[in-house]
Amino acid sequence: MAIQSTALSVIINRMKRWQAISRAEDNALVRDLDEALRTNRREIQLPWTLQKGTLKVFNGVLEYPIPDDYDELAYLDVSNQDLGYGDRARFRFTSLKEFYEDPDYRNDIAEIRDGNNTFLGVRHIDSDVIAVQLNGAEDIDDWTVSGDAISATLETVVVKQGNNAIRVAITSSSGTATINNTFTATTQARYKQMYHFKWIYLDAVPTSITMRLKVDASNYLETSGITTQFSGQPLKADAWNLVAHDLNSATETGTISTSSSWAQEDIVLVGASTGTYYVDASYLRQWTSMDFWYYSKYNIILVGATTAGQEYFMDSDEVYSTDSKLVGDSEWIDCIMYDAMMKALADLKETETLNFVATERREAWEKLLITYPSLRPLITTTKYRFQSDLN
Repeated sequence: MAIQSTALSVIINRMKRWQAISRAEDNALVRDLDEALRTNRREIQLPWTLQKGTLKVFNGVLEYPIPDDYDELAYLDVSNQDLGYGDRARFRFTSLKEFYEDPDYRNDIAEIRDGNNTFLGVRHIDSDVIAVQLNGAEDIDDWTVSGDAISATLETVVVKQGNNAIRVAITSSSGTATINNTFTATTQARYKQMYHFKWIYLDAVPTSITMRLKVDASNYLETSGITTQFSGQPLKADAWNLVAHDLNSATETGTISTSSSWAQEDIVLVGASTGTYYVDASYLRQWTSMDFWYYSKYNIILVGATTAGQEYFMDSDEVYSTDSKLVGDSEWIDCIMYDAMMKALADLKETETLNFVATERREAWEKLLITYPSLRPLITTTKYRFQSDLN
């Protein structure tokens, strides 16, 4: 069944059927429609904005990227539909504080915001998913540096995990600082189902990062041009950054096979400023695929497109096309139209028509919400119970 949508020109013509509203400029009516859409998003999420995606989830990784059109989470669970209830992830949608505290060791999800960046928190425990630590950054003898990286020493204060990290001094010159370490060789026949993760503390944000997982100097997998953390947020100065690359899509140099014995890794900072940087543990982590249902923030199908690709009729340059379309059930579009008419009539000071439209609006919303209750998840937190003897 094709997606339901209604052209902006049709909605405006319906609104202008009312003599009082016909005096309003089209530009004003479009703004009223956009305001109605904004109000709707604050109050309810409806099923025609639902999108089904796939999220790769790893043991020991808590923060994940979201799609560009993400608005709110709806549901997350394992993709295997043959599993019974007892074997499913059964995620609890919880608060930011409780997600990180992990008071009851359950599988949890949360929405996380860092400034203007939004990402997804997922805590999933699956003993069948492989996670291999490559190097814990505990022994300075494992590390060498080259290029703009001029020295590496053991660090015991600025540490992400364990007891130590590696402090690297960089003097900007050639524009490339390479940090190499060796580790106990490991063979992973399913390496293409893994990501290579590494923690790095940035004194300043470099132009980009290159990651290599190496058998030796001639045989390795490489991903260059990394400019974001694994969670999707930009690289941050004066903070620990978890960076990663997908070994299935990494560029292969030399000969790599399922029997390759991984023994080294590089992290290369391109365009790093002079300063002190730190690196900590690295991992190979296998992922499990999960069904990721979320609400899209896009409501508008632009001219020439077949799917919604814009939030409101007005774009960022305050330009609109009457040929663009609003996605959604026609009964919901009635509700949005009535909401916009209320705003227009209030501006025009048309009290009599306003009262009539208010009645139509109320009845439209009441009937719509019977059919389409909101599916947004509720935040669940734990109630603590302490014994009376605090000693």
